[in-house]
Amino acid sequence: MNFKDIQFNKKEPVYPQLSRYIKKSILSNELTHYEELPSRRELAMQLSINPNTVQKSYKQLEDEGIIKTISNVKSVAIVNEEVLKKLHEEMIKETVHRFVKECQSSGLNFQQTISLLTEAWNN
Repeated sequence: MNFKDIQFNKKEPVYPQLSRYIKKSILSNELTHYEELPSRRELAMQLSINPNTVQKSYKQLEDEGIIKTISNVKSVAIVNEEVLKKLHEEMIKETVHRFVKECQSSGLNFQQTISLLTEAWNN
């Protein structure tokens, strides 16, 4: 798996952004079942971030059942129907939430937002 195109923003901590990137890589088939991830130290060096940040991201993904660490040596992706369904739902909710927040911060009310959605849906 290649992490060259990851772009971190300054609005949120790096570890959830890294977790999200890995999740999206699974959804886009760039990361497949039991594919090995870089070691924590290796990925930290590659991305110029703290190894503890990578550790925090990997731990979050392990807790969610998305990766598995084998004998404290290597971490692999766990990709199955359950994980794919969970990630798909999570990403959709996240996208909708961002869209609603953007509409609200742009001063649109509920009806205007629904109108935009309806227009986009029909085009």
